Amino acid sequence: MQEQAPQWSETEQQIAREALSRAYTRETEALITEISQKASEITQINDVWSLSDYLNARRYDIDGKYDYRDSTPIFVLAKLIKEGWLHPDELTGLTPDKRAKVAALTRI
Repeated sequence: MQEQAPQWSETEQQIAREALSRAYTRETEALITEISQKASEITQINDVWSLSDYLNARRYDIDGKYDYRDSTPIFVLAKLIKEGWLHPDELTGLTPDKRAKVAALTRI
């Protein structure tokens, strides 16, 4: 038997959206810094193509990761904590059950 996804209150949805927004800002600002550094080190055309490939892969990753239409925000929040873009304290306001699930998923 498959477990049903937990219901999210309006407040919890807002908390999750704000957490995702903060994580997105942090990750994209870090990417901009990283790309600025990499771009300054370009010396050959192959460096340009490598950077382009890298950017395409990062865009795909970021666009997919921050798509809030995902019906399982617990997994996304856990992934962002695991990657260092969010801190568990930023999820204050979620039910203890949801916070416990996020915490458990960060240890997997």
